[in-house]
Amino acid sequence: MSTKKRQAGAVLVTLIACVIWGFSFMFTRSIVVRISILNLLSWRFLIALVAFLVLVTFKVFTINLKGKKLLPLLKIAIAEPLIFFAAESIGIQLTSATETSLMIATIPIAAMIVGIPVAKQIPTKTQALSIVLSVVGVLVIILGQSVEGISFDIIGYLFLLIAVFSAAIFSALSAKHYEYSSAEKSFVMMVVAFVGFGSAALVQNVAAGTVREWLMLPLQDREFLIAVLYLGVFASVICYVAQNYSISVIGMNRSVSFSAVTTLTSVLAGVFILHEEINASMIIGGVIILLGVYGANFFTQERREARENSHGKQAN
Repeated sequence: MSTKKRQAGAVLVTLIACVIWGFSFMFTRSIVVRISILNLLSWRFLIALVAFLVLVTFKVFTINLKGKKLLPLLKIAIAEPLIFFAAESIGIQLTSATETSLMIATIPIAAMIVGIPVAKQIPTKTQALSIVLSVVGVLVIILGQSVEGISFDIIGYLFLLIAVFSAAIFSALSAKHYEYSSAEKSFVMMVVAFVGFGSAALVQNVAAGTVREWLMLPLQDREFLIAVLYLGVFASVICYVAQNYSISVIGMNRSVSFSAVTTLTSVLAGVFILHEEINASMIIGGVIILLGVYGANFFTQERREARENSHGKQAN
């Protein structure tokens, strides 16, 4: 397959992943207010791991870790999902939804910064500005909605900052360790997340005396079952494989720029499915996001080098 076709395919799967993540709020908005986040995450990644093993059995994905070092993969998995979801969950509890959204929206900028020393992926100036522009578009949309009271909780901000940089480190490490396939990276991520969140949920439920209720959740709560199936199979297995593949093919900076599309998808889903009102900030923010994502994918290092080489040949 030609490089252009591979890159086009990577862009397509990245967009699909962003749309899936964008719709995930519809499956969790009523769950997270009544069910422990650890219970949700433990079931999410159990289902994700089972789904992954089924796909490996039917040779949809190929995993070959024989003779390969596991430490780099463990570092990737610990950064995300483990630290990211743990820190984000605590941050959400201590701050408002607006503050959380604003902090999490800065992940592409953090990834761009972390990616320079870790993955040696240096954006062009215009590409960097485009990534920042896509984040600005997200901020415009968030600030244009009904804003909750500002908490000014320093501990909450600290945990959200940890979440932001753990996500950035994940992207940088995924880009750095190209010797592993996207399926191999994602598989270890599912294993580590299941062990980590499953163990934490077990301790929590043993202490509370609610082990039976935890184990029976999917059987007794249809809404919970639908949510964890969506989050486990689509928002975890498919999206993480797509994200790791995207990073390996089009590079980290181009890949992370698409994260703004997740917010745009959430907004459009709210408007067209939940019949929420559209306002000027959504339109303006959406246009800014699209311009930013386009710029991040157009003004690449490869395109600049090709243009410079072309000018050099013409000069000769």
